[in-house]
Amino acid sequence: MSNPKEALQPIQPIYNPTTECAPREQIRAQQLELLKAQIAWTYEQVPWQKARFDACGLLPGDIKTLEDLRHIPLTDKSALRDTYPYGLFALPLNQIVRIHASSGTTGKPIVVGYNQHDIEEWRYCVMSMMQMAGVVPGDRVQMAFGYGMFTGGFGLHYGAEGLGCMMIPASSGNTERHLMMIEDYGTTVLIATPSYALHMCEVGEKLGYDWAASQLRVGLFGGEPCPPKLKQEIEARMHIICTDNDGLTEVMGPGVSGECLRARDVPHRGEDDC
Repeated sequence: MSNPKEALQPIQPIYNPTTECAPREQIRAQQLELLKAQIAWTYEQVPWQKARFDACGLLPGDIKTLEDLRHIPLTDKSALRDTYPYGLFALPLNQIVRIHASSGTTGKPIVVGYNQHDIEEWRYCVMSMMQMAGVVPGDRVQMAFGYGMFTGGFGLHYGAEGLGCMMIPASSGNTERHLMMIEDYGTTVLIATPSYALHMCEVGEKLGYDWAASQLRVGLFGGEPCPPKLKQEIEARMHIICTDNDGLTEVMGPGVSGECLRARDVPHRGEDDC
């Protein structure tokens, strides 16, 4: 990769053409079948949800169209806290290979469990989101998220590896060390919160770091809002392309939606999986 700031070359996309490129009618039909299966599975496997359905007189067989979503009782964060930690799990714990959780700053943390299939689906979603943002196999991806119970670090880490990137698990903090790694390792992609990326700009400028001369070319930002003006500021100071991505603990983590290079500032949901 002699000049990674040059325009990206086309690569084989990572997506399922039978779903992402399907006609809208086919997508809706597939979503309906998946919805029916999910409701039936949840009704049988999660006693808390079954009680909710029974209380409003709803049976899985009553779900016949996508519009019937309006009849399904909503599950909010209070339910996830009331059933802490495993009350909403639909599989026995011996089939769960990993758990993640929210910070719990406003009460009990939100706990989610993943079986091996969930992990692979999560990896696929993150790979798709990263590719939309301009990440390609062979990129050197530096992680500035913390690891631990937070979904962001591990989710993006394994997605980048699945895409065929070199992963640099630097974690959060120690900004001067991050700058040294960008320089010494030839980092091409930075994963960070936008506020930390802005802090890296400030520290680097005080140290005389030449962002334009670095190999860094893509910033993947998440964990907090990244409005267009902030994105533009970081792009101008770091001399990179910045994209925003979304995720939340309750529905997997990062990979739920992201920004592509064709339609900036517009989130694209992973509709074929989420």
